[in-house]
Amino acid sequence: MARNRARAKASLPENDEQATSENVPVYAPSRLTRQHFALYRGYLDGVSEAQLHASYGDASADVRATRRLIAALRDTLSVLARRARDTEAAHLLRLRPGSIPLFEPPPATAAPPLDDFRERVDPGGVYSESELLALYREEYPPDSSPAIDRRAGRNARLRRRQADALARMEASLAQDPSPDHPIDGWFEPAITARLSAAGLATIADVIELIERRRHRWYATVPRLGPRGAQRVVDWLQLHAQALGRALSPAALVPRRQWQPEVSTPALRSDIAGEDAIVIAPIEALRVPAALDGSKGSNRAGGVQFNTDVRAIFAWLDVRSDSAHTRRAYRREAERLLLWALVEKGKPISSLDAADCAEYLGEFLANPQPASRWVSTHRGERCFAAWRPFAGALSDRSRETARSILNAMCEWLVGQRYLTVNPFTGFARVTAPPVFESATRTLDPAQWKCVLESVERAEYSFAAHRDKLALLLAYATGLRRAELAAATTDALSAGRLSGVDGVVWRLAVAQGRGEVRTVLLPPVVAETLQENLALRGLPPALDCPDGTPVLAQARGGQALSPDGVGKLFKRIFSNAAALMESRSAGSGRHLTRASTHWLRHTHSMHALGHGAELGEVSAGLGHADLSTTALYLKNEDAGRFLGIEKLIRTASLTRNSSEPS
Repeated sequence: MARNRARAKASLPENDEQATSENVPVYAPSRLTRQHFALYRGYLDGVSEAQLHASYGDASADVRATRRLIAALRDTLSVLARRARDTEAAHLLRLRPGSIPLFEPPPATAAPPLDDFRERVDPGGVYSESELLALYREEYPPDSSPAIDRRAGRNARLRRRQADALARMEASLAQDPSPDHPIDGWFEPAITARLSAAGLATIADVIELIERRRHRWYATVPRLGPRGAQRVVDWLQLHAQALGRALSPAALVPRRQWQPEVSTPALRSDIAGEDAIVIAPIEALRVPAALDGSKGSNRAGGVQFNTDVRAIFAWLDVRSDSAHTRRAYRREAERLLLWALVEKGKPISSLDAADCAEYLGEFLANPQPASRWVSTHRGERCFAAWRPFAGALSDRSRETARSILNAMCEWLVGQRYLTVNPFTGFARVTAPPVFESATRTLDPAQWKCVLESVERAEYSFAAHRDKLALLLAYATGLRRAELAAATTDALSAGRLSGVDGVVWRLAVAQGRGEVRTVLLPPVVAETLQENLALRGLPPALDCPDGTPVLAQARGGQALSPDGVGKLFKRIFSNAAALMESRSAGSGRHLTRASTHWLRHTHSMHALGHGAELGEVSAGLGHADLSTTALYLKNEDAGRFLGIEKLIRTASLTRNSSEPS
């Protein structure tokens, strides 16, 4: 008894080292969970130890660890039952499987028909009918008898009493986890030690880390790794109901694998009342009927859209030509809507000039209270911790907000949703910046150095991909999001007047389902074909739909826009180091360069080689989008040949400088 009590007070070691030897002592768990009772219930029902280990055991140990845990649970439950003066439970729960099996009588021999029995036993007809029946029953007894029925009934009652005893113990002893519980005792000791070393003390701390760092949260926990992290996530999902909190789907998979339903956060109705405004993105915002704008004091007679949210989305659908523009417009409209609802208690359609002056002059310059409006870290829109601001806005950002909101309200007046534009008449917050091409453009010498920095005698896939990205961005002037979205099924090949050979075109998606077409000089097309060959793919026009032009080195998936930005930062950094090695201070300009600089460089170099301004604007997507669906006209040859010449010249300069 003393030994059992001592074992009941200790905690159960389940780490790898303790599970490798039968000689290591095994102790009872410090707290009994419903998983422990499920394990022991399966044991009493006769489930094999291997199956129990697969369902409930420690994945890092073998079946012996589960076997020892079962033995510890038997001792613990027996001791605790005796302490509770439940003698029956103490006895029944120590019975091993097989002690009270479901009684199954030995299989009876198949009984032949009575006539066949008579032919075999009494061919001469010596026995009477009653004597023959008695012999038949003696040799072939019936399946049930009073003795058999009594034994089966006794075993069934005993098993039922055993199940009831375990249920009584579970009801009084099993604990459900709570977010404020320490992690010690809920996770395996090895995992607990690693989580504790990372500064995580409670279950709530673990959940918060996973939600904040998402699917690679374990990178902040030394020596945990993806397998250990998956065991923690599985445990949290198993106990989500008891914890009162389920992990967001967005926290479990990379962003590129998110499904559409992941993009909308789930707002907790237990925290916010029916009429309370919870800070949330516009697509998930719940606006009470009294504040939805249908009865705003500045409403006109139009009924095309009856709420502020619908009016904003209608404006976004009509006026935002690209995904980038739509995000910028949505951000400003969303901020104004939330401020009006939360701080002023009124819809946008009730704002007046004084409200707008306060918003532009005071609130945007210092969004307060910061805990309500400012995010402490970068968060996705689907997370509950999302906030509309990253901090106070600069004068330039406030001027951008003023310009966008003025345009939105002017459009709503034109649609007869608003009576007057409350942003009319406000002076600029700051003068627009003067764009100087020299400060964000590469001159020919700098461009040659950048191109030289990506050329190699022998290319790895990543190095060749970087060269392709540089040539493609310079030759087309595409934005980084457009570079990331480029696929081989958007390519076509044809002829262009004034140009010898085949000319490649790339269709670029625009807003509202429209596209524009950019030209790929031969050197870019050749580099693309070489890159596809390095990836083990067929020529560009034969590739499967959706094959990315710029792919990751591992997996072949498309680069994200952020990935493209980092790629070019690395290219410019290497080019700056190359220039510095030749002349001190000459590479300083390149250290500030970004992907967008190549867009400006493309424009300036094309214009410098005789391209018309309208041609360059069309290629950049700044012209009327209806012209982008047409085949390129003859005047595009100037821009095309100029860009090709600069690329070829830089390459020839590089080759001629190499030793023969």
